[in-house]
Amino acid sequence: MTNKVLVEANQLKMYFPIKSGIIKRTVGHVKAVDDVSLKVYEGESLGIVGESGSGKSTLGRMLLRLLEPTSGEVFFDGDNLSALPKRQVRPYRRDMQMVFQDPYASLNPRMSIGDLLEEPMLVHQTVRDRGERRRKAEELLEIVGLPMQSYNKYPHEFSGGQRQRVGIARALSTNPRFIIGDEPVSALDVSIQSQVLNLMKDLQKQFHLTYVFIAHDLSVVKHISDRVAVMYLGRVVEIARKKDMYHKPLHPYSEALIGAVPSTDVTKKRKRVVLEGELPSPASPPKGCAFRTRCPHAHARCKEERPEMVEVNPEHFAACHLYTNEDGSLKRGVGVV
Repeated sequence: MTNKVLVEANQLKMYFPIKSGIIKRTVGHVKAVDDVSLKVYEGESLGIVGESGSGKSTLGRMLLRLLEPTSGEVFFDGDNLSALPKRQVRPYRRDMQMVFQDPYASLNPRMSIGDLLEEPMLVHQTVRDRGERRRKAEELLEIVGLPMQSYNKYPHEFSGGQRQRVGIARALSTNPRFIIGDEPVSALDVSIQSQVLNLMKDLQKQFHLTYVFIAHDLSVVKHISDRVAVMYLGRVVEIARKKDMYHKPLHPYSEALIGAVPSTDVTKKRKRVVLEGELPSPASPPKGCAFRTRCPHAHARCKEERPEMVEVNPEHFAACHLYTNEDGSLKRGVGVV
């Protein structure tokens, strides 16, 4: 990991309209992503975790500009992608790829594995010669641990883990710099998950890749990430280096998530925080702090004022009133590692 920022999100919002009535009048909005700012450094793996419906996948698609944000900006290597027309974004596509959650749905069943791997090379014109495209496709199959004979086979002839390897090879076919994994192992058997995660880690070193790894399983994120961002109801509530996040989470929501992760270390006692209530609807999030309806530390200020992200410890940010005074400054005794 370097200090160079490769991808940056600046105050991203994604509001989906709620339609009602015969004329489909807009009666509200689902705030899938609500004012998210973060940086992804070149060569790192940033894990994004949270409950279902927290906005993780929507944020990932916005970073690739597969979804147009309601407001906010996305920068790639210093260039503002949000300010570009769609046709001018296309040259950046070869540098930004995605590995999808469902290996059964992300591959066209009517295309052979060879055609699936060669299609991105044709679309982005990275390899023009037909023979060279085949050679590169076969090389990619070997890199992800599949036999060369797979070239002429079809997706239905493979297991889920093998299909996900094809998806990873397809993502690599344009020589990208940045890959988003949208829960790429959640649909796989536990025994296969570790194989795919180890493959992705090896490929990151081999090709100098930068990852954003989206998951709801914190043990999976711990295995592959350098830093971790926790999302709740469309907002990032905490972001920190992996060791800081797992050893001393600051936000009550992060504490609850990490406390629920199963541990094989019977000698280590882990504080468990039981969350009460259901996840509020993103169509009508609570006023003030969105987490206050389930937080054991909620107080009067949480009902009125939405907490801003502050750096509590070096490279450890949290959005919680537990750590700030009303003027936004850190409380006394806070910020000491």
